Formats: sequence, structure tokens, C-alpha cells
Amino acid sequence: MRLTKSLGVTLLATLATSSQVIAQEDRHVDVMPFLTRVDEDRGTERQAWGLRGAYGWGWGGNWFSEVQLFGTQLESGDYLDFTFPVTDVDPSFIPPSGDTELSGLGFDMVYSFSGRNGYSPYLLGGVGVSNNNYTDSSYFAGEDDTNAFVNLAAGITSGGIGPHGLKVRAEIRYLRDYFADDMDDWQFGIGLSIPLSCPPVATPVYAEPPKEPVDEQPEIINTDSDGDGVLDRNDRCPDTLPGAEVDENGCVVAEQTITLENIQFEFNSAKLTPAAEMSLNRVVQSLRSQPDSQVEVAGHTDSQGNDAYNMRLSRQRAESVRSYLVRGGIDANRISARGYGETQPVASNATDAGRAQNRRVEMRFR
Repeated sequence: MRLTKSLGVTLLATLATSSQVIAQEDRHVDVMPFLTRVDEDRGTERQAWGLRGAYGWGWGGNWFSEVQLFGTQLESGDYLDFTFPVTDVDPSFIPPSGDTELSGLGFDMVYSFSGRNGYSPYLLGGVGVSNNNYTDSSYFAGEDDTNAFVNLAAGITSGGIGPHGLKVRAEIRYLRDYFADDMDDWQFGIGLSIPLSCPPVATPVYAEPPKEPVDEQPEIINTDSDGDGVLDRNDRCPDTLPGAEVDENGCVVAEQTITLENIQFEFNSAKLTPAAEMSLNRVVQSLRSQPDSQVEVAGHTDSQGNDAYNMRLSRQRAESVRSYLVRGGIDANRISARGYGETQPVASNATDAGRAQNRRVEMRFR
């Protein structure tokens, strides 16, 4: 089928070009078969299977954009159901309808309630262009045309399944196609969402071969590499964050707050600076060594600016840090994020130095 071939070529091209952005964040390709129930005025069978491909990218926080390409083959119905005035057809004979190829290209804005972290419901809306290609036997023959359409959808994406973060996506979508007297179609789809950025892979560490035994008594070395007060030979949770309180095994105890160092963002933005990402790599390594800990990422601002804006910015920055840790391989169920705005200062907002202390990100162990 010509439509299926076109969709296949487009999806392969999208996957090929994605290799250029594999290192970028929050990008994905979705492949979704769907069952459509079309408007009865199309003069075809009401139900048919179709296929949608989508390429999406994140804007930070919970907002995403997607470019979609879809198509379906509508089989001919037994007869046309004329629900509109017919003046050019002999009423003694109702002609059979014809097969229809329906395809479309569109742009959607998506709001994902959990930022695609774990199970995340979403809403989307967008516009695009559709093409209705009717066969010569159709009543609409000669009206093949490219038209505008709008669509709305609600759905959910699952958490990652497997080491590469593959997800399942399901949705219900309404499409208003401005063809002929306008068509109202519904699509019910379920498919796969393929992430284009993978969490960093830990570098394997190879132990040196044992040295030949010597006659002299070996020197006992007492070291504490992470400075948590527990010697390495007794430390079951290495790479502890600076300033953390630990138990006798070197593992971080619950109900304490640690201010993360060198976590900066671009001006009036939730985008992490390269220096901040390097600092968060240390946090990722520490959390990997604390597999039983549950943490909250808490974002704070100073008092400059609008209260509501500061609250929203602190929440977005906390979510940005959480997303980076999850991409680093930390289980998303272990980490939550919350913004506190300017409500919990640790210094005076009357001085530059005090405001700098108040603009911070904390790790709160539960």
C-alpha cells in the first residue's frame, strides 16, 4: 500500500537522523498503531487500522512538542449515507463509496503531568494538514484535497521497561478534518515510545592483580576516601556527599538535609549549567552507593521577584535536577521534587551574599 510505504520511509528517516541528537535531553520517537472510527459522512467503513509516527522534544519541566505523521486505509462501504442535501445524484440510484487513503502531518504541544518520569498522564493539542485521497468510484472522487485539521488527545506513558528506558504509550484522540462538510474522527492508539538519550554508563573498574606475597608484615592503611568518618574497609556506602551524617556502616541516615554545592542555572531559567551537571554527576555516584535511600530534591529562591513566579521557578529547577539524576540511572521512584520559592530562607535577603545563600538546591533524605 502506497500510504504504508510512505510512513515506513518517513519513520526510518526519522530514526536515522536521531543519531545526531542522541546525546541531547528529553527527545523521543513514538510508533503507535491505532484504531480509528471515522465520520459516517466519509462514505466508507466506520472503523479501520492506521499507524502514527511522532518525534518529540522537551522544553523543560512538563512541556513537550511533537511532530506527527499518520495514515490509514479506509475500505469502501456498501453505500453512501447521505446526511446532507444531494442535488446532482439520481435518487433512484445511490452509488457505492470508494476506498480512501487518509494521511496527515501535524504539530502538537504536549503537557505531561509528571514530565515523562514514571507513569505520566498527558494532554495534547495541535494543528496540521490532511490529505483525503478518494478512488474514482467514490462519491467524493475529484475532491481529493489537502486540508487543515485540529486534534486533541488524552493519554498516558508508562515508566521505562528495560535498561534502555523503552515506554508504552496509549491515548484517545479526536480529529476535526476540514474536508468537504468537515469530518469528526476518533482514534484509539497504543504503541511504543523510544527515548533518544540514554543514562550515562558507569565505567567498569578492574581490580589490579594480586601482588606477590612478601616476608615483611604488610602495612595497615586506614583510609576514609569520602571523609564520612567511616574507614573504607568498613564503609558499605562509599562516595557519601560532603556534610552528610552517616551510621556505623557509612550509609546516610534519614531525616536530614544536605545543600548541594555548585548547582547553578541559566538566568531566570531551569536549565542547568555545564558546571552544575558535573557537580550532579557526583550526586549520582553517591546515590548509587545508597540504594535504600529515599530523597526529595528541594528548590529555593531569594525574595526578589513575584512570589508566584519564584515558587514556579523553584519547582521547575527542582524538577530539572531530579530529571538529570534519573537520566543518570537513579530509580525515579526513589526521588521526588518540590519547589519552596522564597518561603524558607537561610540568610537575610537584604544583602547579595544572603540572597546567594537562599538560591539553593537541597537533598532531603527521608
